[in-house]
Amino acid sequence: MLDISIIIPTYNRPEELQNCLASILEQTVLPGELIIVDDGNLEQIPLAGKLAKASIKVLYHKKDTPGLTASRNVGIGLATGGIIFFLDDDVVLYPHYTEKILALFGDDPSHEIGGVGGLIANTKPFTLKRKLFHHLERLFLLSGKIEGRVLPSGFCVDYGETGNQIDEIVEVDFLPGGVSAYRKQVFESFSFSEDFIGYGQGEDKDFSFRVAQKYKLLIAPEAKLLHLESPKMRFDKFTKGQEYVLGRYKFFEDYLGSQGKSWFPFYYAIFGYLLKRLLILLMSFDKSEFARILGVLAAIKKMHQLPR
Repeated sequence: MLDISIIIPTYNRPEELQNCLASILEQTVLPGELIIVDDGNLEQIPLAGKLAKASIKVLYHKKDTPGLTASRNVGIGLATGGIIFFLDDDVVLYPHYTEKILALFGDDPSHEIGGVGGLIANTKPFTLKRKLFHHLERLFLLSGKIEGRVLPSGFCVDYGETGNQIDEIVEVDFLPGGVSAYRKQVFESFSFSEDFIGYGQGEDKDFSFRVAQKYKLLIAPEAKLLHLESPKMRFDKFTKGQEYVLGRYKFFEDYLGSQGKSWFPFYYAIFGYLLKRLLILLMSFDKSEFARILGVLAAIKKMHQLPR
């Protein structure tokens, strides 16, 4: 059996973290090591006694400057397990989560598989409104039909966003950040980029797409968890709009533009994204959406100021 290390970056979410740790204790295959990287003020590790009783070694590291990718890199440096899991602090695992992911690594003696991802079970319902917007997103190369794919625009087909749920093991172009695990040997060549501010947007795609150039990435659909999104440490709408667009710009520039690919699909997609946000504003009458649009426009302005 492969040794497991689980890395959980956390920031002032003790209740959410406790729920996450409780679900880890319910796993059919327990980790040997749990690494908590704290960017906040965690007074004590929840369920410390139960974790010790289950023979799970707990390592705690306090950081002064918040940053998700930096926290993950710190955790990687401390991890000793052969398989390293990354979890957000506001997730709750189904009992077979670690077992289902480990099974794919165990069936790969040649180590061609570098990473395996699970799936979020509580994605938003695919309503008629979402279906209509998804058609718009496909038209403007913001999304596609097959989840886990990178499009010519540099945008990605996110998991749970198409209505076509993955129901079998498939190879993909990227993995979701807080629902993934990698062989430790992957980190001999790769690390998370710390260019993403705060808790980042797109850092998971940036990292896993680079890994996919050397290793296979798979989705294990039976490895499921709930993402009970905490309102704490979330971007305001302006920052969310700006950082999302800048993240897509950086991704295209680094991985498609550097290969000489045409920038037209990217700018076409940006136009489509701005149109989508405008339609959401008109349909919702939510004034905060106007701040997101201003963030998108600020990102477009900043893009033209960046060297290329």
